[in-house]
Amino acid sequence: MIDIGRACEDAHPLGVIYHISDVQHLVSPEKKFDFVVAFYLLNYAKTHEEHDRMAQIIGEHLAGSDKAYFLSIIGNVCAGESALDPDRYCKYSYRCEVETPLVDGAKIKNIHFNPDSTSCSYITYYFSSSFYEEAFQKADFKYFEWVPVETAYELQKYEDLLKCAPVIDILAHKQTSSLKQQLLRYN
Repeated sequence: MIDIGRACEDAHPLGVIYHISDVQHLVSPEKKFDFVVAFYLLNYAKTHEEHDRMAQIIGEHLAGSDKAYFLSIIGNVCAGESALDPDRYCKYSYRCEVETPLVDGAKIKNIHFNPDSTSCSYITYYFSSSFYEEAFQKADFKYFEWVPVETAYELQKYEDLLKCAPVIDILAHKQTSSLKQQLLRYN
């Protein structure tokens, strides 16, 4: 995917620079960003220390402006064990196997099934929602919000999925107001 991104950047330059690195070892950039996005990044932290370090690095990469946000999608830690039922999402070609008891650092084996009966799997780790909030507080984030997943596409088809979605979003900000509050001010 990085090669595809680099090829697109070469063909139509936007000033995007692609890095391959372990987030634990990223250095502070010369120029900070208004928006940092991470998909399933935080689920790979194995320890409290790794989690704290990831939140710290995310904060170091954000500009200090009131328009600088972090957005992430992670496994739904707010739903507790119900979101980790091994068979709950099988009809959506997904299954998870959870190490019990469900404590911070518990392993989760995620398995995705393809139409041709092949599959791919990977390991992520569980941490409680309160732990995520604390990690971002330690990294000087002033605003942290859990944002449930919603869809407008074929709602009835996915209604049971959304009752206990396997993922949840995080919206975090170094300032004190939420994006919703900022948008209301500008309208």
